Amino acid sequence: MMNTGCTSLGETLRKLRETKKITRSELAEAAGISESHLKKIETGSRQPGINTYQKIIEVLGADVVIKNEKKTLKGNCVAKVESILLNSTDEQALYLTKIIECVSENIELVL
Repeated sequence: MMNTGCTSLGETLRKLRETKKITRSELAEAAGISESHLKKIETGSRQPGINTYQKIIEVLGADVVIKNEKKTLKGNCVAKVESILLNSTDEQALYLTKIIECVSENIELVL
């Protein structure tokens, strides 16, 4: 699950694409749509059908969960951790995840 802090699905897709270092042209071709169509989706000027979104998400190798989560302390913490992981390299993300797992398994020693 990824929380990009974006307000639109198009913006979220753009951030996913950039995180994966995929060009707009590459993503459009792989998803079977035109580059100009993808640009309109990312900028929010076009709202395609769910099938197009699914193709794009599949190419990006992402899972998208849409939910209306209230602003809670835990929700804010999850968003912060996701932001940190998304802005890290694969190696850094793996290392950080292992740290979080270790701390969670030994939380009584930390608190």
